[in-house]
Amino acid sequence: MNRFAHAAPGLTMLGLAALMVAGTWGMGFWDGFTAGPAFFPALIAIAGAILAVLLVVQAASGQVDAIDWPPPPITRRLALVLAAVIAFPVLSPVLGMIPTVGGVLAFVTIVALRQPVPQSLIAVAVTTGLAYLIFVRWLGMALPRGVLGF
Repeated sequence: MNRFAHAAPGLTMLGLAALMVAGTWGMGFWDGFTAGPAFFPALIAIAGAILAVLLVVQAASGQVDAIDWPPPPITRRLALVLAAVIAFPVLSPVLGMIPTVGGVLAFVTIVALRQPVPQSLIAVAVTTGLAYLIFVRWLGMALPRGVLGF
């Protein structure tokens, strides 16, 4: 079990590298004088695969220390932040990108990180406002609008 626990991150990284290669398989690697759309993802996948293989080899050799798991409060924070990261792409088409940014930031700062509510709401308002001004007004990007219409 201990070797598998040490090999699991490497195996996960290897799987993610394979998914990245599969997702960019039909794209051009090089386009004339510049890198194509598959260049950077392939570079990341190669680096990730090399690191993943090194992690798996280290775990298989048994030359690893005992896993130092974080204490329960930190594990709880990590789980809440991970839930927010997973919820973001699910909620953005439904609620709209800008409200989702505000909601996820409020959840992370107030619930996961347990920051004071007034300061958190100020940070959420500023960050959400800047996201709106930069992406919608300045760059003119068509962000997901969702049921709320913005």
